Amino acid sequence: EYKPDADFTYHTVPKLSDGAFLLAKLPNYGQYNLLPGKANLFFQGMYVGQSSINPITTADTLLVSLGRDNKISVKRNQLKDFTSKQVIGGNIKEIKGYEIFVRNNNVFPVDLEVLDQIPISNNKQIEVKLEDNGGADYIEDYGKLLWKLNLNSGQTQNIRFIFSVKYPKDKKSRGL
Repeated sequence: EYKPDADFTYHTVPKLSDGAFLLAKLPNYGQYNLLPGKANLFFQGMYVGQSSINPITTADTLLVSLGRDNKISVKRNQLKDFTSKQVIGGNIKEIKGYEIFVRNNNVFPVDLEVLDQIPISNNKQIEVKLEDNGGADYIEDYGKLLWKLNLNSGQTQNIRFIFSVKYPKDKKSRGL
């Protein structure tokens, strides 16, 4: 039985799920000599379930999911106003925009990481450009957008990002 120091944050990937999950981040977890397997998890004195522990990783912080928090609402919508398709010379340029709404319905403030992405291209004929990152940290090699939000009790926040894809007319879009 261990009672490690942990940093707690909520994490959501609205493209995949409308849920937010509480994560415990355990720095310097190597001191516990953990074995891979199932662990029973308790949070604030209550049993919250089991999680798989994989300490055989190169990361210096172990992430443990403590489950979904239904009091954090997440919704991702495509913005119709920023969706367009135009022909420019021998190319087609498509613009897509998305808006993410997050609301903290808890009685306490939360730190929330919101993760999304834009397409990436390994084809020199296809150009992807982030037009508006909405304040996210952007890692171009992966198309990764990450927002770190602090939401007070009852607070709602909207995030918006826009990207464009330019490709030759003779190529087909695969549903951006």
